[in-house]
Amino acid sequence: MYDQVLPFFADFADAAVRRIAPEAGTRVLDLAAGRGAFTDKLLDRECEVTAVDGAPRMIELFKADHPGLDSYVMDAARLDFPADTFDLVVCGFAIHIIPDPYAALAEAVRVVKPGGRLAFTVPGRADGTPDPWQDPLIDLYAEYRRFHADGSGRHGNDVEESDLFAGSDLTEVSATTLEVALPVPDGETYWRWSRSHGSGRFIDGLPDDKRIEMYARLLARVSEIPDFTLRRSATPWTARKPE
Repeated sequence: MYDQVLPFFADFADAAVRRIAPEAGTRVLDLAAGRGAFTDKLLDRECEVTAVDGAPRMIELFKADHPGLDSYVMDAARLDFPADTFDLVVCGFAIHIIPDPYAALAEAVRVVKPGGRLAFTVPGRADGTPDPWQDPLIDLYAEYRRFHADGSGRHGNDVEESDLFAGSDLTEVSATTLEVALPVPDGETYWRWSRSHGSGRFIDGLPDDKRIEMYARLLARVSEIPDFTLRRSATPWTARKPE
């Protein structure tokens, strides 16, 4: 259901690709491609895209939406491509949840050509500061975290992207904050959007009674907020492989 409810990943991919500005004919690897948010924006620029994802279901859906494109089920930490194959490697909202991000980055660097670029998007702001707006549902999510077995419901690894990229041999490393604002018509739409990506693991990890209770409270909360808008920030980390 990625981006089938709200164009969350598509909007961030659009902003990231506009910042990267690849030329037509650029050979790109879309790492952890999902449903193809990055791929779609790259195709708009006439790039040549190959997509991989670790989830067979994602590649099945990707193939249905992008017939004719090369796409494979593949572990990001063990890419089955020769070295120096691609001009650009992109990875949307995955490096922060990949079990071994150092291995994944090393593989991305291996398969990109010397002088080629990498662009990895992650949630949050480039300087690590909180978003400048108040999320009206953050306290609701925080309240239900204690009902997870580990008391947090956290979804991700413990690696800071600044450490990840700073510890590499890449050059021109930079990070820029992107923001999106998506109108949400009702609580049901927000709930369905939450279930369609990483937050779905949080919700599905709740005991049945607590999930039902949270659902009802979320719908009620959103109904009380006029012109409810989903606001989020993300950071594309970009870098270049030395010549």
